[in-house]
Amino acid sequence: MANELEHLEPSIWEASNAEMDVSVPMAEPAAAHRAGPPPALPALPRGHPLKPRLTLAEALDLLEVETSRRQLAEQGLRESEERFRQMSQYLGKFLWLSDAETNELIYVSPGYEQVWHRYREASYALPEDWLGATPPGNSNRMHERTSQPVSEGRNKSEYQVAGPDGSLRWIRDRMFPIRDSSGETLYTLGIAEDVTDLKNLEATQQQNHAQLCALLAAVPDMVFRLRRDGTILEFKPAKDSPPLTPSIELVGRNLTELLPDQVARQAMHYLELTLSTRRIQTFTCQHLLPDYLRDFEAHSVLCGEDEVIAVVRDVTDRKKLEKEILEISSREQQRIGQDLHDGLGQHLTGITFLSKALERKLAAKQLSDEATEAAEIGKLVMQALSQTRNLARGLFPVELEQNGLVTGLQELASTVERLYRIKCHLDCDSAAQITNNIVATHVFRIVQEAINNSAKHGKAQHVRVTLRSHADRNVLRIEDDGAGFKPGSRTEGLGLKIMQYRARRIGGTFEIGPSSVGGTVVTVTFKPRAEAH
Repeated sequence: MANELEHLEPSIWEASNAEMDVSVPMAEPAAAHRAGPPPALPALPRGHPLKPRLTLAEALDLLEVETSRRQLAEQGLRESEERFRQMSQYLGKFLWLSDAETNELIYVSPGYEQVWHRYREASYALPEDWLGATPPGNSNRMHERTSQPVSEGRNKSEYQVAGPDGSLRWIRDRMFPIRDSSGETLYTLGIAEDVTDLKNLEATQQQNHAQLCALLAAVPDMVFRLRRDGTILEFKPAKDSPPLTPSIELVGRNLTELLPDQVARQAMHYLELTLSTRRIQTFTCQHLLPDYLRDFEAHSVLCGEDEVIAVVRDVTDRKKLEKEILEISSREQQRIGQDLHDGLGQHLTGITFLSKALERKLAAKQLSDEATEAAEIGKLVMQALSQTRNLARGLFPVELEQNGLVTGLQELASTVERLYRIKCHLDCDSAAQITNNIVATHVFRIVQEAINNSAKHGKAQHVRVTLRSHADRNVLRIEDDGAGFKPGSRTEGLGLKIMQYRARRIGGTFEIGPSSVGGTVVTVTFKPRAEAH
């Protein structure tokens, strides 16, 4: 008990600096109370400590208070250590504390066993035990790092450790000095975590980025990464082509600043359409460069919540080639049509006259059987002449130049009815007049190709051709009751491509889909005063 009393706080034992007994005898408590308040103690000289005598009850009370205080402190310390242990465990990290001078481990959190797959007790007994899990290439470097004083700016490191199965894991380690009030380092605090998944993810991202860069390098087109508002986030110029402008000048700028108003509105429309539908969008436009007008084709695809990748290709040369091929085809059709009309047609006409003359001569000689055969030959030749003229008109519609588009379409409808034995109805609005012969030729060829498809492939029995004027647009429709158009089916036939190209040449749009009567409908919309590009 005496030893416990000696360890009580010094403030309990402080008394006056005079050597005298100030305790009240326990045998006379009542008398002291009746005499009134005790007299004031005389002043004692300073520097003369004196331990007063305490009663046993008072000493036990003080001991109980001190014991409770220490129990509360120990409980708070245990709770704090438990919170610290759970926090380090849930964070997926482990912490350690070592003496800065001796490098002796003072504390290692439970996470050490999860990361190193070694027991904490071994680390206390042998502080460098964890180096045994470090591959040979890292052991010396890590030993030097832990043995040197920790300073600001040199407290991070990443290295690998090997598990019992030989698998390697990446560890990120950070060390911090703990100093006293004078700035001297007393302890070293270390925080380590397993970053293997993060390293693998970084390696995968780097590999994907390298593959993407290689893919983009192989793409000969311009590639834009655009934000919803039209801001250019990234730009790759076209391969083997002069850039529109240096890429450094494009990044961060907006499409509305770089493009003409009409082209910018078109680009923003398809940008928003790509984001809203989450489907690939394709559109074409023309842009005036310093040399001449260029044609571009853009494909936009969603690449993020508010971002789009646009691949833009210069198709000027392709357009010129398509135009030349179409012009060559038209010239060849015209030449063949003229040859059929002026060459083969004239020969057949001559054979018809000769067969008639032969028929009369045989009849005059009363050779009725031979005359009948000559008449049959003449009839067949007349049929061949009629078919030749129909072919010539299809290849070279002279009526377009002489009487206009409507007359040419009427002749086409009559020819189709005779050749395919189907009903072809033509309904043209008088207001939908086309005076440009080039535009009329494109429209005629579109109708011709669509009717041939209806008769040959769609097995239609009725075809209806309408040409209407709506506000500032002409609308051409070719509708049949054939086998029908299946949504999602491939429309990569040469005939459809040529019709699409002809529609673009007159500044129009081309659409194909199922009709209301179960067949197929082709719709071309173009301006009344359109001029072929």
